[in-house]
Amino acid sequence: MQKRLFIAWETQRRSGELARQLRCEFHVLDERAWQRYPRSIWATLNLLRQSNPDVLIVQNPSMVLAAVACVVKVLTGLPVVVDRHTTFLLDRRYPNTPAMLVFRLLHKFTIRLADITIVTNEFLAGLVRDAGGRPVVLPDRLPEFQHPGSMTLDGTRNVLLIASHGIDEPIEEAVNAMRSLTQAGVRLYITGKSSSVRAALRRTAPPNVVFTGFLSEEDFIGMLHSVDAVVVLTTAEACMLCGCYEAVAAGAPLVTSNKKALRDYFTEAIFVDNTPEGIAAGIGEALANGSHYRERIGLLRDRLTREWSGQYSHLECAVSGLRRS
Repeated sequence: MQKRLFIAWETQRRSGELARQLRCEFHVLDERAWQRYPRSIWATLNLLRQSNPDVLIVQNPSMVLAAVACVVKVLTGLPVVVDRHTTFLLDRRYPNTPAMLVFRLLHKFTIRLADITIVTNEFLAGLVRDAGGRPVVLPDRLPEFQHPGSMTLDGTRNVLLIASHGIDEPIEEAVNAMRSLTQAGVRLYITGKSSSVRAALRRTAPPNVVFTGFLSEEDFIGMLHSVDAVVVLTTAEACMLCGCYEAVAAGAPLVTSNKKALRDYFTEAIFVDNTPEGIAAGIGEALANGSHYRERIGLLRDRLTREWSGQYSHLECAVSGLRRS
């Protein structure tokens, strides 16, 4: 049987799920100190030496990890698969700094050298083909949550905004949306590290907004199953959001941004403009017709589960065919 090693430099649910499906030896090297890169590179090379795999699978981000894997391929002939998230420099203009020039070089290098680049949708697959790579499309697998304990929440109706507070997330617009819902007994819980939330936004937020800070896995799953609706937002195009998968897996009414990649995949969600008015209207619709959207999301969950199995079979076939050159 083919021996597969999967290495990630960041903790992400997608990588763990994919590593289990592919029957990989899985390691997360989540270094956060200033020595991150030299220590992670050294640890990666040690894992390769110890494991001696037939195929190396890596997560991108980190772009540096993907580049290290491709250098190893050049030197040893070891087949490399890169699970590429949305590190495609979409939607924003970036200055031509030395760091960005290096990033662009590594972007092209890793796509061309990887035997397979896994992406989440057909638009990104087209970008990989245009850059000379071999894409395989595989969205995230819907997570399988253990049955959570119930949580008591403070609002008459409760909504969860799943956030990491990245630059593509319209958090301020969501907070302002809640100003029009103060009289309806609706409370919005916003996840993510409190240190990443601007002090001014926390200070001026209406009383029906709660910043939860970082939640443990148990608390997150409990809250996900206890709220009346889930909101996940982005300004980025072609970005498949982990929170959307989590909402569908939990069977919760989903409010998300009106982006083509999200519309094409999460077809039973409520799609909104990233404005306070649009977000408030979407939340109001989810709460007013919660039973309808829970039913539709349940049907979507069943369909996506079936479709993912077929897409995974294609990836499994492609990886199984890789051989050391």
